[in-house]
Amino acid sequence: MQRQVRTESRSGMSFALSVAMHLLFVAVLFFAISWKTKPPAPVVAELWTPPPAATPKPEPKPAPKPAPPPKPAPPPEPKVETKAPEKVDIALEQEKERQRLEAERKRLEALEQKRRKEEEARKREEAEKKRKEEEARRRAEAEKKQKEEEARAKAEREKKERAARIAADKRLAAELERETRERMARELAKAPAQTGGREGVPVSVPGDPNAIAGYRDKISAKIRGNVILPAAVTGDPEAEFIVQQLPTGEILSVKLTRSSGNKALDDAWERAILKSSPLPLPEQREVFQATLLLKFRPSDKR
Repeated sequence: MQRQVRTESRSGMSFALSVAMHLLFVAVLFFAISWKTKPPAPVVAELWTPPPAATPKPEPKPAPKPAPPPKPAPPPEPKVETKAPEKVDIALEQEKERQRLEAERKRLEALEQKRRKEEEARKREEAEKKRKEEEARRRAEAEKKQKEEEARAKAEREKKERAARIAADKRLAAELERETRERMARELAKAPAQTGGREGVPVSVPGDPNAIAGYRDKISAKIRGNVILPAAVTGDPEAEFIVQQLPTGEILSVKLTRSSGNKALDDAWERAILKSSPLPLPEQREVFQATLLLKFRPSDKR
């Protein structure tokens, strides 16, 4: 209800002001029209002729003073135009700055990416190097272990073979010695007059005694020519060997059956026997023996 009363009062005031304004406008228009239509006042003019006046003599005009030279105008001061930056320039500068910052950001990102790639490549290289070194170390250890095992197996095998060979050699030497002594005993019983040299072929060999002696001398001479006796030898100890040879004179084996007590001297005679292969053959084939019993003393070399 109050809002309706207030609206009605405002409408009444607006109507009253509108009427007052129209009345004021009509009054102003009336006065303006009446002011423009007022007749002008008449103008009265009086005509008369003045008497002739005496003509005064003209006074001599003073000589004009020379005018001072005009002062030079000061040079115009340079106008400093303070032109406010336009919006276009500001936007252009902002765009340039944005592009510069973007280019700098991309450059830094590229550098960082390059650094990361180089770091990753370096780490991969180090890892690959370590892997190869580890593989090489493991391979070397495996090869070393394998070689050690092979060496141990070889040493064990050689040890067994050497033991077996020594045992076989001992058995063979004992057998040969036994057979030789038995044959020598039988030969001595059959022909007690036949004898042989201590370093030559076994005694009681059938055949010409001169042929036997020549055969003995050939074998002894060749072996003595190949022996190199050690420097320190005391006395005249004797070493005894059993030699197995082929019909061609090639030596199959040399066995020490009795040592001289000086290992260096025994080894020297054994080397000389082996170096003398093939041994000289007898002129008479019936004198040849496949098994020889050879005895040597240092005095035989002298």
